Amino acid sequence: MKAGTTSIVGASTAVAVLIADQASKLWALNALKVEGASQHLIGAFNATLVFNRSNAFGVVPVAGELTRWGLVSFNVIVAAALVWWLLRYTHRFLSAMGVGLLIAGALGNALDRSRLGFVVDFLDASALGFHWVFNVADSAVNAGVGCLVLTTIILPALQQRRATGVSA
Repeated sequence: MKAGTTSIVGASTAVAVLIADQASKLWALNALKVEGASQHLIGAFNATLVFNRSNAFGVVPVAGELTRWGLVSFNVIVAAALVWWLLRYTHRFLSAMGVGLLIAGALGNALDRSRLGFVVDFLDASALGFHWVFNVADSAVNAGVGCLVLTTIILPALQQRRATGVSA
């Protein structure tokens, strides 16, 4: 795929997912209103409003404004590096989509932190044994990593096996 085409794929993915992330968080804030409020969505999924002042899985200790702006800065730097990577080195559709998902995830949570002082989490799958509440941006980061693992590790290994005649 041409570099310009993959850049468009990545940028379009980032914009679409960022819009979906911010719209879903706006819905959660308006529908649930109070932190801890919960509403059934579908199947094993609930919407439970959580204001996350730390990062994924609460790894970073909360130190007030230092944590907030440190994480905002980190997310923006990561997003900028990913945009640079998208424009220079991404030549496959799935890679471009993965980088776009990562950009959206980083910027979606950075926007929350900078505007609100916390990240809005609301997707609750605890009925499935997953005890963390998350959002669309978090899901985009996981999906983006999956796309990049597929295109940089798994698919090349499968192609190498085919080229050498080794069966899976």
